[in-house]
Amino acid sequence: MKPMGSNSTPFISYNDIRTDEIDIIEDAFGLNSEFYDVITLLKLIKSAPRKSLTATLINRIRKQA
Repeated sequence: MKPMGSNSTPFISYNDIRTDEIDIIEDAFGLNSEFYDVITLLKLIKSAPRKSLTATLINRIRKQA
């Protein structure tokens, strides 16, 4: 019995792998690296302001009108 991979699997080195036009992170994890930092930032931002902030803004707008 021959060891597995000795005849059927070709060996390649890291230098043989061409990654010039490939985004490795996007390929490996399915992430678009151009927008990864933006998506992370958006997760930190709360989508709705606090009620006190909204009330303060409404009062300031009413004073100006």
